[in-house]
Amino acid sequence: MIASLTLSIEDNGTPRYEQLRQQLLSAIEQERLKVGDKLPSSRALAQMLGVSRSVVMQTYDQLISEGLLVSQPKRGVFVAQREWLYPPVATVAAKPTMSSLQRFDSGVDVSVFPNKAWAASMRRAWLNPDPRLLKGEYEAGYPPLQQATCDYLYALRGLECEPEQIILVAGNHDAVSLLQHALSDTVQHWLLENPTYPPLRASFSAARTQDLTITEQGVQPLSLAQPWAAVLTPNRQYPLGVCASSATREAWFSILSDSHNFVIEDDYDNEFVYQGHVAKPWFQAAQHRQGVSEQIFYIGSFSKVLFRGLRLGFIVAPLSQVPRVLDSQKTLGLFASQTLQPVVTDFLVSGAFYRHLNRMKRHYRSKRDYLLSLLEQCLSPWFTWQKPTGGMHVVIYVKTPFSDGDWCRELNQHCLKNGLRLSWLQDHYGVANAAPKGLVLGFTGPTELQLDAWIKQLADVCQTLASKQSVEKI
Repeated sequence: MIASLTLSIEDNGTPRYEQLRQQLLSAIEQERLKVGDKLPSSRALAQMLGVSRSVVMQTYDQLISEGLLVSQPKRGVFVAQREWLYPPVATVAAKPTMSSLQRFDSGVDVSVFPNKAWAASMRRAWLNPDPRLLKGEYEAGYPPLQQATCDYLYALRGLECEPEQIILVAGNHDAVSLLQHALSDTVQHWLLENPTYPPLRASFSAARTQDLTITEQGVQPLSLAQPWAAVLTPNRQYPLGVCASSATREAWFSILSDSHNFVIEDDYDNEFVYQGHVAKPWFQAAQHRQGVSEQIFYIGSFSKVLFRGLRLGFIVAPLSQVPRVLDSQKTLGLFASQTLQPVVTDFLVSGAFYRHLNRMKRHYRSKRDYLLSLLEQCLSPWFTWQKPTGGMHVVIYVKTPFSDGDWCRELNQHCLKNGLRLSWLQDHYGVANAAPKGLVLGFTGPTELQLDAWIKQLADVCQTLASKQSVEKI
């Protein structure tokens, strides 16, 4: 239990949340924290360590995103079950720790972050700070950032909304948790895409969730007699990248006429579209539809564009639903950093955000193309894929001759021995055994040198396994 651990935070130059993350990670690896153990509330642990609550919340959020912790509404944060589909062999010597494993990451490439422009925004934002902001009195968020977010959504996504509809939160995980609480008095079932982001699935009680099928036409609706809410990524489904057709959207709208049903639209990486047009949010399409306009929430994050540690996102709520969301926020507490909100406001209003976004689009498109060229050169004998028109990752599928469980398991084990952790497509499905075999390769976080080394490492392992398979058939 956490009470038996020795945790401490020192002023040694390492960020406080990272110190705490490493200590909790070590405790999980060494099984001093076991699966199912409950961690203290963020407030209690912050008081224990003498740090701000935001330090603990940032640590918890990071470990939840890594699949090591799981947040259960109204219960707390627990050590997650880590049953990866293809676990490492127990007898492998000198197995790399989870903290040392490298991975194809679809996070932000901070090496090209505009530090000078950000520093200028920080100086301007805090020359004359708002006293109400210093006191933490803005429940829905800093009003100038609410307005700047409206302008941003209209400029990039064509989404029209009012500042009063914007509720600033600590990223997408916080947004979903807040809406879970806000809708808990109405919703009896939560509908999740299959496949979906594993930490999202882990944040819901399995007894209350049902899976939605993904086809070439997008996520297919499921009509239930009891009130439900669906969490969807309709314009670029994660991880498959499918865009819902207009017919699929209309099918969803037709079953939303019951005021007890809701859709949470997650537009998680649609800032990065490299070819073609950007599909308009369902939230916008529903604005003038009677019986639908009050049933769709839209969520997004600034962290995917700026940096992961920012922990700042937003909910766009129908005006009639804003009070119930704010009531839940009062109950759960404010998790979004208010001190950074005026900085992000200045960054947006000054135009630095848009310049940075345009540069990152070019940068990530170049990385995508580099990864695709590596795949063609190195992995075409064993995998197939399609060129994604946007996003931050590529899905590659194992070819049929190699898609049996033993081949994939050995591939995973060899990579783990050499410090490379693979993200398997099967782990994104509710039932892994029935899922297609494949890998999710994030390309935005790693450098090109890392992408080159990891793809060639994969190719070497695949060649070794293919040779072994040929010998066994003789």
